[in-house]
Amino acid sequence: MFGKLQVTSRTMLGLGCISALLTVYWISGLIGVDLLQSKVQPSAPPVKLAIYYECLCPDSKRFIRNQLWRTYQAIPDLMKIELVPYGKAHETQLSNGTYAFSCQHGPNECYGNLVQTCAINLLNDTSKSLPFVNCMESYSDSHNRGETCAKRQDLNYNEILQCIGSKQGNIWQHEMAQKTENLNPRLHFVPWITVNGKYTQTYQRKALSDLLELVCNVYEGLKPEACL
Repeated sequence: MFGKLQVTSRTMLGLGCISALLTVYWISGLIGVDLLQSKVQPSAPPVKLAIYYECLCPDSKRFIRNQLWRTYQAIPDLMKIELVPYGKAHETQLSNGTYAFSCQHGPNECYGNLVQTCAINLLNDTSKSLPFVNCMESYSDSHNRGETCAKRQDLNYNEILQCIGSKQGNIWQHEMAQKTENLNPRLHFVPWITVNGKYTQTYQRKALSDLLELVCNVYEGLKPEACL
């Protein structure tokens, strides 16, 4: 019996060592898996999208409603959006230093662009400015819908109105003009879309047809369920 017990104790001792070793290997394995996952699934900055558009342009309206807004709703954290309402407009500096604007779709478009420019700058928050712009672009007479959409988004439209007639509003619209004029290559279609500061025909075509897939493909981090 003593011999049998001695063997059993040795066996148990041996198993204890094996168990300890297995525990070490198991912990090491977990660490290895975590390190592997950190390499395969790194955090990544959001994809930068700049949208150069016009308030009354049918193609701009279609893109904002059907592509930009829907994609933002699906993957808001994967995008950093810059809205630039100007498009194919032209500006002229007046003798008093302010700027006058002429727009592809007439004075109403210039006014609508300015409404959105003021809202974008005053709000300084895509989660507030994009719903406002999307709301305006849902109407054929977008330029007349600033107040309606401000009320819908619980925004102070009086601040936007004050901006429209102010020197600051004029300066902000001039800045939109400068951003558009400084594009390389130059804008020749509206909406004009850059991805991470770069324009390509491939990006442009894909953005117009399936912006969600484009952003998901460009994003370098772990893909959310909406991308799968």
